[in-house]
Amino acid sequence: MWNLLRAELLKLRRCQILLVGLVALGLCPLVQYGSQMIIEAEYRDPDYDIQTLFANVIWGNTQIFLPISLVMTGAWLMDRESSHDTLKNIMAVPVSMPGLLGTKLLLTGMLAVLLGIYSAGVTLVTGLAAGLPGLTAEVLFHGSTQIVAAAFTTSLVCMPLILIFGQIRGAYLGGSILAFFLGYSMLFFKGGVLSSLYPFSAALVLAGFDLSGYAGMTAAPDMGLAAAGVGVMVLWTGLLLLRSHKKKEMRPRRQASARGKARRAAPL
Repeated sequence: MWNLLRAELLKLRRCQILLVGLVALGLCPLVQYGSQMIIEAEYRDPDYDIQTLFANVIWGNTQIFLPISLVMTGAWLMDRESSHDTLKNIMAVPVSMPGLLGTKLLLTGMLAVLLGIYSAGVTLVTGLAAGLPGLTAEVLFHGSTQIVAAAFTTSLVCMPLILIFGQIRGAYLGGSILAFFLGYSMLFFKGGVLSSLYPFSAALVLAGFDLSGYAGMTAAPDMGLAAAGVGVMVLWTGLLLLRSHKKKEMRPRRQASARGKARRAAPL
């Protein structure tokens, strides 16, 4: 496992698509603060401070930026083995497909934590540059740990999408678009049970984030239901990994249509 992980870490040097996530998460604090500043002064929150900025970034990351970045990066790490024609060389050595895919998921989870730390740092710098009040050691620790925790739990929720779209050649961009809609759909789950069970909002609940001011929850979240919501996604991931045991190659996205065209073009 360590040798596989080390090999994947070396491949990150060519993972230019990771820059999309870095830029997106770097822009999130600027977007959150900028959206407060562009509205008319009479409608601005007079109590807007660095703690509020941290909360806004956690919400924005989990709702939009992290699902897109993690699914795009994780699925690309799987897709590249097929699109770059390196999978046949990997399968020649004693490496199982679940082990290979599981290592890539592990790397994606590690990247999620690192992206959370990076996002917390950018948020702090943005708050200091903007001169926002309210910075204390407690606020910094609480906001930073919640950003990192939410990044990790969101990576768990995104793993089935990464596996599904990563094994369909060229489909990682479609997976990131679907992840955007699934993350954005948190806004439509306002009940305590539904918002606790829905995987993306459950990721925030497990991170200890207060959803009442963002999703408009009408009841207190249930940590047990949230753990179940995230647990279903982890279980689904495990089943997908087990199913990939006999798989030797990625499936081309338009394989069926290509065969159909070949049959139609064949002479009678």
